[in-house]
Amino acid sequence: MSEETRVLVIEDSMVLIRPLCRMVEEIGLTPLPVCSLLEVREALASGQSFLAAVADYNLPDSPGGEHLPLLFQQAIPTIVLTSRNDGEVRDRILQLPVVDYVSKESPAAFDYVMRMLTRIRKNPGIKVLVVDDSASYRQFLRENLERHRYQVLEAEDAKQALEILHRDKHIKLVLSDNDMPGMDGVRMTSTIRRFLDHDRLAIIGISGNQDPTMTTRFIKAGADDFLQKPFNFEEFFCRITRNVEFVENLESLKETADRDPLTGLSNRRHFFEQVMQLKSGYGVAVLDIDHFKQVNDQYGHDVGDQVICNTARLMEQFFPDGIVARFGGEEFVILSPCPIELDMVCRLESLRVALESCILTTVKGGLRYTVSIGVAASDMPEISRLLKLADERLYHAKQHGRNQVCGG
Repeated sequence: MSEETRVLVIEDSMVLIRPLCRMVEEIGLTPLPVCSLLEVREALASGQSFLAAVADYNLPDSPGGEHLPLLFQQAIPTIVLTSRNDGEVRDRILQLPVVDYVSKESPAAFDYVMRMLTRIRKNPGIKVLVVDDSASYRQFLRENLERHRYQVLEAEDAKQALEILHRDKHIKLVLSDNDMPGMDGVRMTSTIRRFLDHDRLAIIGISGNQDPTMTTRFIKAGADDFLQKPFNFEEFFCRITRNVEFVENLESLKETADRDPLTGLSNRRHFFEQVMQLKSGYGVAVLDIDHFKQVNDQYGHDVGDQVICNTARLMEQFFPDGIVARFGGEEFVILSPCPIELDMVCRLESLRVALESCILTTVKGGLRYTVSIGVAASDMPEISRLLKLADERLYHAKQHGRNQVCGG
């Protein structure tokens, strides 16, 4: 069992632990239910690793949360559930290195816990850049972010932050103080927005300055949010989570718009978007699966989809440096950075042979299929002309027996 799936669910109420465990399973994780301090110790001593823990604050043999330090000692991200909602308990919990705390009295408590577990699973793949000239404050933000398993990068000023952002395209969130030597946070935000839009990166401005215009200055410069120092722990992470999820949702929408839903290849529109950014010569191939209608009629559309996906995966394998797109039905297009037609024909021939050699397993027995390919290349490319020429050569390949590559 993987570290990324196991969740320690600590709850002494049988009425609550069952639905909690069921909801953990529904989000693709594996719950390990325990009901006491003794069982917590046994679980931690078993050598198992845990993605996270969802922990009741009060247990019969641990009325004051005595089991929580055991979780922190093993660096297990911990979400605390409590039926006590008074300020004293709240403050006591938030002084601990918890991921979050949730009142059981809230109607949305369990849904919120599942959302936090999902984030804990995703966050190791999320990079956050902290920009502040104070080393101690950067360390404070780092420690808090790392509780939630974010990857944290640091910059001591705007110049260093901009260099990092130009170098690392995978940063999803910037937390920036305003009052820094040289370029301040507001000007840095405006500079970032010249090359990184809101669908690529969220920016949260931070300042201890009591200037009432600070929030609007950051937002007008392109920030997505603002935090006034000193801020409290709960607000900090609510805003972090909201902004990271906003970027993820925009990325998901763009991915849906750009990709063929069956194969995950670029669709026709995204193919042309990518081609327009190219400056040098290239080759284009148009590939069509031979007798595809017969495959669907004889084996069914599920097998037809299997044929299409198998073709897509092999095309990506043979052209990892190219743009591979599905134009619709059984038709695909490959754009290779190689402008030499003969070289491209040789690689396409290897692809054709590999596809012909595949035997797909179906309920009606093994299935072999072939493809026909037309190709055109130029060091002075024009995509519409090359596509037309490649399509004409594909037609020639079809007319002369199929299962072949036709070039100039």
